Amino acid sequence: MISFFFINYINKKLTKGLRNKGGRNILGRVCIYGQGGGTKKLYRYIDFYRRINQFGKILKIFRDLNRTSKIALILYNNSLISYILIQKKININSVIYSGTLYDNEIKEIKDGYSMPLKFMPLYSVLSNIELKPFEGGKLARSSNVSCLLISKNNKNSILKFNSGWTLKLNIECMASMGVMSSISNKDLIIGKAGKNRGLGWRPKVRGVAKNPCDHPHGGGNGKKSKPIVPTNAWHTVFKWKPTTNKKKDILNRRLFKTILK
Repeated sequence: MISFFFINYINKKLTKGLRNKGGRNILGRVCIYGQGGGTKKLYRYIDFYRRINQFGKILKIFRDLNRTSKIALILYNNSLISYILIQKKININSVIYSGTLYDNEIKEIKDGYSMPLKFMPLYSVLSNIELKPFEGGKLARSSNVSCLLISKNNKNSILKFNSGWTLKLNIECMASMGVMSSISNKDLIIGKAGKNRGLGWRPKVRGVAKNPCDHPHGGGNGKKSKPIVPTNAWHTVFKWKPTTNKKKDILNRRLFKTILK
């Protein structure tokens, strides 16, 4: 039985503290307004590669502040311990496989198993996918996100996402079976301003409440009426102006609906 103190010891070895910059650059000047404060965060080193060719047992499940899905502490058969992203239906003491070889002990690829795309059956639901071999998982890592394997041959495979886009990848890219965990993340309600402050968001000040040197809407005695052309602090019109280029939208529909890698 793994002791509580041993898990805490490993937890300290695989974490580091994060420093909040508060929207300031290297000169200490505020470049992004509305950031700062918040609770202290720890960054946990996560294994996005999972090419160890071993079975492992889930010791503990964590809620990471740096991502929406849950992570787990896993102990492999060769005594290696690491953090990984987990999928739904994975609990403590569950046994999962990570590797590039199809072990003889694998009778069925279950949720949480991480293997190359060439071993995944067609029409399987995948997550935590590599864009290129040995780059680490980069696709479908958020909570309750997945994609569908719709085709593959001796070299490439094709994945379909919920947005309708298709992606062509090498069959040697690693992927995990199943949908990412923490499906209730979309139902999160802030509820009060103090919770946003804990997340690192500061209040935003209206332009009419500032001085003329700080904002085009500022200055004057008492309450002023709204300006004819509302602008931001850098005199850019942000109302009644289209935010997208329709010509580029048409090109995106034609050229980039299918991404080739």
